[in-house]
Amino acid sequence: MKKIFILFCFILLKLCVFSQNGLYGIVRKNHYSIVRNPLDTHETFEQFDSATIRLGFLNPSSGLVGNIGNKTYNQTINLTGAALNPYDSSFIFISANNINTININTGLITNSVPLSNPIKSSYFDNFRFNNSDSTMYGLARRNIIDPITSEITGEVYMAKANTNTGIITQISPKSVGFGFALLGSSIDPYQMVYYYSDGTHIVGLDIYTGLVYSKVLISNSFGTTFGNFTYNCNDNKIYGLIGKNYFRTVTDSLGTYEILDSNTQTLGTINPNSGIVTQISTNVLSKVGYTVNGGAAIDPNTNTYYFNIGTKVIGVSIFDGTIVSDPKFIFSNGQYFDLIRNLQSCYSANSLRKKTTNIASVNSQKYNVQVYPNPFKNSVSVNGGNQQIETVEIYAISGSLIKKQNIAETSHEIELSELKKGMYFLKINTLENESTILKILKSE
Repeated sequence: MKKIFILFCFILLKLCVFSQNGLYGIVRKNHYSIVRNPLDTHETFEQFDSATIRLGFLNPSSGLVGNIGNKTYNQTINLTGAALNPYDSSFIFISANNINTININTGLITNSVPLSNPIKSSYFDNFRFNNSDSTMYGLARRNIIDPITSEITGEVYMAKANTNTGIITQISPKSVGFGFALLGSSIDPYQMVYYYSDGTHIVGLDIYTGLVYSKVLISNSFGTTFGNFTYNCNDNKIYGLIGKNYFRTVTDSLGTYEILDSNTQTLGTINPNSGIVTQISTNVLSKVGYTVNGGAAIDPNTNTYYFNIGTKVIGVSIFDGTIVSDPKFIFSNGQYFDLIRNLQSCYSANSLRKKTTNIASVNSQKYNVQVYPNPFKNSVSVNGGNQQIETVEIYAISGSLIKKQNIAETSHEIELSELKKGMYFLKINTLENESTILKILKSE
């Protein structure tokens, strides 16, 4: 009876898979064979034989992991990235050297092609899907070996990959770094900036040009690391886990030294322009860290941040850092659930900064553009400094245009009492064809 009930639960999960909020990912299962010890024929042990994967769907409230389709694949997975394209219903992952596309309705691999960089052989890592232009971006990485000294150095380029052909296109005209840390990646689809960490800095790359837009030291007074980060389109912030190591002193025959005793994780945000990490809550979310191939995802409907610790996915409120769900995985046929992604995150976002806009001028505000008060109640005043403002545009956090007003003067007050409480983007266009995009907050 119990088996029938569990089977019913999984059938129900599959029928409801597209009508509820949940997480897609790769279900992995290891296979072992029983072999005899050649030194003792009476002794047997398990030997790893192979691993199979399939696409799966997690109900984060119950921990049920449903298999999508009946097909399994003898594939490895690249632990540095995954992408979910909600517009063509596909999940993308990289195996040994192929980029693979799985249909999220059937679980079937619809395309699998080798990755190829026409410039020079490279890996493609830390990749994410950008909803505002339906393109997958990541880092083209390669090792450079000095033929004389055999010293190994690295090169990293902003790049995109074509899932149909496997061709990697380098966007950066030159290397932007030596490597990256397995701490996550995120894309701001409005400003078109890709973020990653090299371990000590958070680095922003202009998606259009591949140039370094920002590179600042991570300032974390709450812990030792900030990782597993991802972007939230609801409030335009990067969320992640603040890790803190605790050591204890040991004295033995080797002397007195410190060893790692434990590690805790709390929820926080990072300002990519300053590198400052802000702790949301002191609640300890995990003492075992997180799996680097587990991924991170934010459900914008419930304002929940999800991360994977191997045995379960933990859901955390982005408002106060409290745990809202943490049931252990229940598999119908699997052992691990990796590379979590969700459909709703940044769905239908539109880029506010176009290719012709100079991102340096947008963010440094070298033309002294001012918007005040911010937060505001009913109206905001805009001042173009030494430039005449031509138009002002107000966008929702989703990227949709709400209001456009012609001004043709250096300063103006804009009535916005009709807006609901929340975050918006204000874009100022000047007669000199310069644009500035600022976040504004309606307080009530």
